[in-house]
Amino acid sequence: MNIAEAPGEILEAMKEHEQALAHLYELYAEKYPECKDFWISLSLEENQHATWLGKLWSEIENGSEDIVVERFPIGAVQRSTEYVKKLEDTANQPDFTLVNALSTALRLEEALMENKFFEVCEGDSVKTKRTLNLLAQSTQEHCRKVRKYLQENR
Repeated sequence: MNIAEAPGEILEAMKEHEQALAHLYELYAEKYPECKDFWISLSLEENQHATWLGKLWSEIENGSEDIVVERFPIGAVQRSTEYVKKLEDTANQPDFTLVNALSTALRLEEALMENKFFEVCEGDSVKTKRTLNLLAQSTQEHCRKVRKYLQENR
């Protein structure tokens, strides 16, 4: 186990990634008004994830026994955030369809689960475990919702 030398930076990078997803989903809501509510709900939940990550760092910083572990380089999270931001340009292309948006969202959400994005803390704090479980469950639910919506719109 590698204890992170800059735990705040890792959690901040993760928070920024969630905010980038929220912004992308807001863009999709504007582009596809026929399913605006779907995209806005995902965006709001991504913003909630960012808030949870901020609170998690606050708890750790204020003396929680939990530690942030370096499961993946911070640069990987930052590159992923930049990739999400670049997807905004793709979304503005005239031939970018709702199915493209849904497929993109599904790939992004599945990547978070496959890379165990939220398994970045270790310790006994019930609050931390609960927060990380909520993040993982919510992301799994995003996968389920997007997959279902994609099947309905193919």
